[in-house]
Amino acid sequence: MTIVRSIRGRVTAQAGSALPLALLAMLLLSVLGFALVTLGQTETTIAGNWRSYSAAFYGADAGIESGIVGLRALLNGTPNPSATQLNAIGAPTLNNTSLTFASYAITQTPAPYNANMPTGPYGGLSGLFTDYRIASQVTGPNGTRANLTQTFHYVSIPLFQFAVFYGKGVDLEISPGANMTLNGKVFANSDIYLAPQASTLQIGRSCATCSTLLASAGNIYRTIKRSGSPPTEGFGNNPQIMDASGTYQTLNFDHVDNQNFAGSWTASQWQSAAQSLFGGTVKDSTMGVQQIIPPIPQLFYNPTNPDQVAHEMIELPKASDSTDLAAAKLYSQAGLRIVDGVATDQSGYSVSLPSGTVTTSTFYDAREGNTMQVTNVDISKLPASMFSYGQPLQNGVLYVANSTGGPSAPCAPGTRGPSNPCPAVRLVNGATIPVNASQPVGLTVASQNPVYIQGDYNTTTTNMSGVTTHPPAAVLSDAVTVLSNNWSDTNAANSSSTLSSRAATPTTVNAAIATGPSNESTSGAGNGQLENDIRFLESWSGQTFTYRGSIVDLWHSMQVTAPWQNTGVYYNAPIRNWSYDTLFNTNPPPGTPRGVVMTRGQWSQN
Repeated sequence: MTIVRSIRGRVTAQAGSALPLALLAMLLLSVLGFALVTLGQTETTIAGNWRSYSAAFYGADAGIESGIVGLRALLNGTPNPSATQLNAIGAPTLNNTSLTFASYAITQTPAPYNANMPTGPYGGLSGLFTDYRIASQVTGPNGTRANLTQTFHYVSIPLFQFAVFYGKGVDLEISPGANMTLNGKVFANSDIYLAPQASTLQIGRSCATCSTLLASAGNIYRTIKRSGSPPTEGFGNNPQIMDASGTYQTLNFDHVDNQNFAGSWTASQWQSAAQSLFGGTVKDSTMGVQQIIPPIPQLFYNPTNPDQVAHEMIELPKASDSTDLAAAKLYSQAGLRIVDGVATDQSGYSVSLPSGTVTTSTFYDAREGNTMQVTNVDISKLPASMFSYGQPLQNGVLYVANSTGGPSAPCAPGTRGPSNPCPAVRLVNGATIPVNASQPVGLTVASQNPVYIQGDYNTTTTNMSGVTTHPPAAVLSDAVTVLSNNWSDTNAANSSSTLSSRAATPTTVNAAIATGPSNESTSGAGNGQLENDIRFLESWSGQTFTYRGSIVDLWHSMQVTAPWQNTGVYYNAPIRNWSYDTLFNTNPPPGTPRGVVMTRGQWSQN
């Protein structure tokens, strides 16, 4: 009996403890259930808020993108917009009706600043930055809000910081018959063709910090333009281009053909090979290179004739010119103008020049097959006082032209004789450019006519604020021909003058040159190649032409249009000692044309 009672007691005790345990378990399950429900509700709320924020974020991002499109369009035609014009861009309309712009603004930073472009397609280029800030804030459902900002850079880039710069519509072709070295940055808004016939063509740095050396907003080809694709002529010899470490590497492939031209490949394969070999010093459109737009408003709208539009930069003003076009012309910028032999200042008032500063004469241009009537400007007679504050040449820009000659009146090859000569300009006695010691601005000469530079130009060193060097100089014209120190008009009197009678002697020119090659593309012959950009009319055999400057081709010649011909016809090629003038890195010539690049800057999410 005692045993039975003991068992019953234990069973009763166990049954009594099971109930609290069951209740505790139910309580725990209830708490867990409530927690799961709460967690689910929280997750649902978070997910809903995230969806709302994502919608607001994409709405704000749409505002950023719309602002960039509108800002680009505005800056294309209005380089210096007002706050009213910026405000007029306005926020875009969003398709999602639950989203609204809490705020939207496009503002300009207080002042432009000079800086170098960061790494990328334009790495190493210097320019004047004007920054715009796009602030886009969008409110979504449930009170969520996304706030984004984007900095947009409008960069004005001096074109004379390139050893070579070619504009849209003027393909860059380099095919020298003699060894050639180019030190400095080379850029083309169109395609680049490299096919040296000489044993070496080297493109290297002109400064330790130069990154990109050869860049094209089109494609880079290892052939001659007239060869077509596939090429019908040889590729020439392989050029050498300095890589990121300063070592010359051989370019034996291009955008289309793989190494050693064994076959074709894709654009991505070309990009990978170029990046691997050169480390970023060789780039084209595949690597994100876009045009650097020269400073003519119409060029922002991708015209079908960009070379003719760019030529307007050096032309005389026309009544039909827009305000922006008139301001972009070198004539408008010139402090001193000599048109048809009459000198005036920027306001149109008459200027008295020393006797003999401006004269006229004629000679025969054997390339053009025409007699040229030249307006001679004796640089040595321009007094230094004229470069002083308040005087005509204080800004260093001189415009010289004959109004009877221009794009509307081209000199067709072989059509102009002594009774109907072609108008032109010649710069003589320019070894020393006058400098006002207290204001050494340099000298830029521009003309819609062809310009001849006779003899050494800007070679005499001058003390400029404690630094002994030559002043910055430039010549911008329809075409540029260099006549040596030994040139004589007597030996080029008419068509019977022989090449042997025009023997050149060593000559040096230190000046940036913006010029036009002859347009031979219509006949499939190309642009006459870079090495023939500066024209010659003498026998330079064994003689050296030394050139320090920057070559810019934005247009084809529209007045003197005879095509380039091989040596031995009207000239014999000189030994070319050419390089970029590093003076322009810190002291560019007055009136230097500036191209424009628009890029995105810093992006932030608040």
